[in-house]
Amino acid sequence: MPIFAPDLPPPADHTILIVDDDPTAAASIAGVVEELGYRVEVAHSWVCALEKFSAGSIDLVLMDAVMPGVDGFKLTALLRARARSYTPVVFLTGLTDPRARQLGLSAGADDFIGKPVDPFELRVRIGAMLRIRVLTKALEEKTQRLARMAHVDVLTGLGNRRAFDEEFPREVTRAVQFALDLSVCIFDIDHFKTVNDRFGHRTGDRVLSVMGRVLARGIRGCDRAYRLGGEEFVLLAPETGAEDCRTVADRLRNDFRRACASVLPDRPCTVSAGVASLAGVGLEAAEPRALLAAADDALYRAKTLGRDRCVVAAAANDAVLEEAAGATVGRSD
Repeated sequence: MPIFAPDLPPPADHTILIVDDDPTAAASIAGVVEELGYRVEVAHSWVCALEKFSAGSIDLVLMDAVMPGVDGFKLTALLRARARSYTPVVFLTGLTDPRARQLGLSAGADDFIGKPVDPFELRVRIGAMLRIRVLTKALEEKTQRLARMAHVDVLTGLGNRRAFDEEFPREVTRAVQFALDLSVCIFDIDHFKTVNDRFGHRTGDRVLSVMGRVLARGIRGCDRAYRLGGEEFVLLAPETGAEDCRTVADRLRNDFRRACASVLPDRPCTVSAGVASLAGVGLEAAEPRALLAAADDALYRAKTLGRDRCVVAAAANDAVLEEAAGATVGRSD
């Protein structure tokens, strides 16, 4: 019975793709690999190999180097271009020319096994390649987790300021390029400093977490929510006009007030919001700062009008501004 390294998952957890235009040769190799306990996929053409590689989770490719049409060298380059993660490729070949082996390595091959294939050597090489596959995959997953963490606000689980700064310009560019509308809504929790001062920062963190949950659960599938910092949050609503975004913002605002009752039962906790859209403020070029500034200005108006409301940038007029001119509340509160 074959002995496998203890740090490798069981053979049945790995799928090996065998690529050979000769059905007899492919069946022979497949038989040996299956006896070792691995799952096997077989392809007799480069087209079939690409389909199987793209459709499933292939952990190792055993490939004949000499095939008609697209040979193993060209096919390896195609597989590398499609790979979502590192997948070892081993050539099965009778070629002994060092230049052919160099060509294979340049194309992306990891190893060579001479034909006719010795079952013991095949087992050893498969184990070595899969160990590299397992270690590399673990490293890739860790790198991806760290990358996600760098773009996530720890307290709320929403995207952080870095994520917003990277994604917002792309959304604006996309909207302008395809003549689509894009709305942005800035939320600011009312009197948040008072919450921290009277009830402590732990309670303040709970309020921020509530806002994060409300946004995460309440936004539509096409929307994106972020915590910009402090008590300020932002919602991106692609292909959405200002009034439709206001409807979403008002629902979220009311959801937040109700959800905060469990944190501060004796004191209502509210949020103000400002909405602006590309079409609403007349932006015809990719101007992320201008759009964000329009939403921020609308948020300021919501604060001056008494808080706990949503104001659309294009909806404000001189009369409304005059009505609010005597207000003394500050923008950040």
